Amino acid sequence: MKNVCGRVAAFWRSQPLFRRLYIGGILFIGAFAFLGETGEHIVSDILLNGSGQMLSHVQNIILWTTFTLIVAAAECFVLISFLKRVIGHFTSVIYRLAAGERSARIAPEMTGRQDELGLLARAFNIMAEQREQEIAREKELLAAVSHELRSPLTRLSVSVELLRRQQVPPEFLDRLSLETERMEALIGSILEYSRMEARVQPFGCLDMAALVREVADDVRFEGSVRGCEVKDDLPDSLVLFGNGEMLRHAVENVLRNALRYTPDDGKIVVSMRAVDGVCRVTVEDNGPGVPESALKQIFRPFFRVDASRQRASGGTGMGLSISESAVRAHHGRIWAENRAEGGLSVIMELPLAPNKETV
Repeated sequence: MKNVCGRVAAFWRSQPLFRRLYIGGILFIGAFAFLGETGEHIVSDILLNGSGQMLSHVQNIILWTTFTLIVAAAECFVLISFLKRVIGHFTSVIYRLAAGERSARIAPEMTGRQDELGLLARAFNIMAEQREQEIAREKELLAAVSHELRSPLTRLSVSVELLRRQQVPPEFLDRLSLETERMEALIGSILEYSRMEARVQPFGCLDMAALVREVADDVRFEGSVRGCEVKDDLPDSLVLFGNGEMLRHAVENVLRNALRYTPDDGKIVVSMRAVDGVCRVTVEDNGPGVPESALKQIFRPFFRVDASRQRASGGTGMGLSISESAVRAHHGRIWAENRAEGGLSVIMELPLAPNKETV
């Protein structure tokens, strides 16, 4: 008997919430139907057997009615108590998140459920996790911006102070001009990164092969000054769903980063393939590469493998971050690998079919 009850309880817990409500409602209605049928027979017996047994039959009716009401009240109490506990838990987590506790999540006992409440709990936790990551990125970006702007502002202040004096060496004027250009480039990169993170650009069908070919032609012209060769291995056409401006920035930043660190008379190869429903764009160079420990970090804003590397090359440290943000907005992924023959390979994968969440 205990084993049978356990199986029934396990079956009941495995059913979705609304199916349990439906089954409970059916049982409740069946109980009333059974009561009505029993009452009809009792009334018939009263009419047939006379009024001698009137009191006994009335008592039976009262007992059956009371029993049915007690069962219904118990079912409602259990159901309402359960729903109040669930809603109270969700409300508590929402208030904790609103109060700044970013780690607040729905309890595992809710996320482990296989019904609609479990689906809601898991979706809520995913949303909270994504929001926590966004806040962490915003704080990291703010800290990095504060750090990056401090040095050029200090040098600008010194240069301005020297300008107030009579004899100003030309190199100080050159320094002032250089720091101003760096700040303009930095602020432009930050604004571009913010636009990527906002994801408000319209999406539509575009020819990714033509877009990459145009960017490669521009970089090829810039690289020709240093003798750098830019080769492309692209299909005639490859259509996907996305935003042309965002993807242009993504590809352009990866290619310019490769050009920046490719030695004179070096070579860059950009290729594209359609693989398993995604568009894969690969940019390979024969530069110095990146330490294995830093391969995942180079897509963070302002990350530098070498503290002087970006400054010496004129970069702002935001190029690959903008590319990562643009690819992520298209529900794709981007990563880097060191090539066995030397240099770095950056791979971008973008879904060919539109994603329902893409706006």
